[in-house]
Amino acid sequence: MTKVLLIGEGAREHALASTLINYQVYAISSFINPGIKDIVEKSKGKYFIGDINSPDFVKKVISEVNPDFSVIGPEDPLFNGVSDVFYNEGIPVVGPSKNDAQIEKSKAWMRELMWKYNIPGRLRFKTFSNLEDAAKFILDYGGSVAIKPSEQVGGKGVKVVADLQAYLSQDKRKALSKSVDEIGSLVSDEVKIIIEERVDGPEYTLHVLTDGYSYLPLPLAQDYKHAYQDGIGPETGGMGSISGPGKLLPFINEEEYERSLDIVKLTSKAIEDETRVSYKGFISGQMMLTELWGPTIIEYYSRMGDPETASIVPRINNDFGEILQFAAEGKLSKAKLEVKDNLVSVVRAIAPYGYPLDKSIAKGQRFYIDLEKIREKGCILYFGSVELNEGQIISKGSRALELVALASSFNEATKRLDQCMGFISSDRKMVYRTDIGNTIDEMKEKAEIVRYSYKNREKKDLLGVSADWSPNGGLW
Repeated sequence: MTKVLLIGEGAREHALASTLINYQVYAISSFINPGIKDIVEKSKGKYFIGDINSPDFVKKVISEVNPDFSVIGPEDPLFNGVSDVFYNEGIPVVGPSKNDAQIEKSKAWMRELMWKYNIPGRLRFKTFSNLEDAAKFILDYGGSVAIKPSEQVGGKGVKVVADLQAYLSQDKRKALSKSVDEIGSLVSDEVKIIIEERVDGPEYTLHVLTDGYSYLPLPLAQDYKHAYQDGIGPETGGMGSISGPGKLLPFINEEEYERSLDIVKLTSKAIEDETRVSYKGFISGQMMLTELWGPTIIEYYSRMGDPETASIVPRINNDFGEILQFAAEGKLSKAKLEVKDNLVSVVRAIAPYGYPLDKSIAKGQRFYIDLEKIREKGCILYFGSVELNEGQIISKGSRALELVALASSFNEATKRLDQCMGFISSDRKMVYRTDIGNTIDEMKEKAEIVRYSYKNREKKDLLGVSADWSPNGGLW
C-alpha cells in the first residue's frame, strides 16, 4: 500500500487525513489529534509526536517511514524549511520550498513581487522598520489605510481606519498610531510594519493546487475571521467558513473566478522567476472584490486555509488523496476534480472559553462529544486544537473543533449545525458564531455595488488607479 506522511495537527490536517483513506497514513504532530490518530490506526500506519517545525526531526521520521509522498498542512513547517527536507531526499511532497513560501511569510515581499511583475489586483503600500515613522505616517496621511505586521503571525494584528467621517479621522488616526508598537512587537523581521491602501468589498479565497506545470483551482470559500457574532471582536485564524454552490460563491461570478485564477497563476510564475524554484503545492489567494480592481489580493497562503479546508474537502466527490499524490509527483495534469455542485457547506469553529483573548484560560478545558449522534444528524466533525489525553479530549487553547454541514442551502446547513451542537459540550461556555452563512444577501448586495464601480473603471481604463498613491507602489 502507498505510504503517505502527513504533517500537522489541526482541523485542516484532520480534514486532509480524511481524504487519504486509500493510503497507509503516517503522521507527525506535536500532540495527539484524536481524528488523525483514528485514521492512522485504521490504515495501520504510525503516529509520531514531536516538533513539526524541525527539519532534523522530520528527517528522522522519513528515514524510518520511507514514505512514497508527503502532505504538509500548516505554514510554519514550510517557513522552517521542512518541505526542503523532502525535496533534498527526493520524496514527492505537497508544499512549496522555504523560499517560495515567502509569498505567505512576508507581506512586504509579496507586495513588492506583485508590483515588480505588474500583477493585477495589487495594492499600494509602504513598509517601515522604524515604528515611530509608521505612526507619524498614519497621523499625516489623509486617506483610509490598513496596517499589518510585515510577516505572517497567525492572523493577528491587522488594524484598519476608514475616513468615512472627517470629523472623526484625527481621533481614529491617534488610536491607530498607538497600535503600531503592539503590531510591531509581533514581528521578528527588520521590516516591522506594512501600511496598505484600504479597500472594501466581499472577501473570498481561491485555493489553487500546482505541481509547477499544471494548475487545479478548487471551489471558492469564504472565511469568517472575527471572533464574535456579526463580525465583531478581534481577528482570529477563522471562526467558520462557507463554500458553494458549484465552484463559485453566490456573490462571485464566473468571470471574477477566472480573473482570480489568472492572478494566482501569474503570481506563481513570478515566484518561480524570482526564486528560480518552481512553485509546488497550494498557492491560495485571500481575495476581495473591490471597486479598485475587481478581484484584489489581500494576502496569500502557501497552504490550504483553515477553516476553509473543512468547507471544501467534504464537497469533493472523487479521491482528493489521489489528486494530492498527483500534485506531489508532478502528474497533476492527470487529475480531475469532481464537486458536489448541488450542495453548499457551512463550517462552525468551536473554541474554549477564553479564546481568543486569553489562551491560558482557554487551555485545559474538557470537551464532551457524541460523535455517533453528530454523524446520524448528517454533520462532520474535525478535531482541531484538542489533545487526546487518557481518553479525554482536552483543549490546547485555540479553536478546538470544526463542525461541518452540507445541504442544498446555507439556511438548511445552518439548521443542521444547530441540531448537531446539542451533542457537543465543555467544562465551560464555548465560543462560536451562529451567523456563519447567514450574510449571503448582504454579500450579494455589496458585490453588485462593487461590480458596478469596477466595471465603470474598466471601461475608462482606470483599474488599479488611485489618485494619491504612485504607480510604483508608494506615495507620490
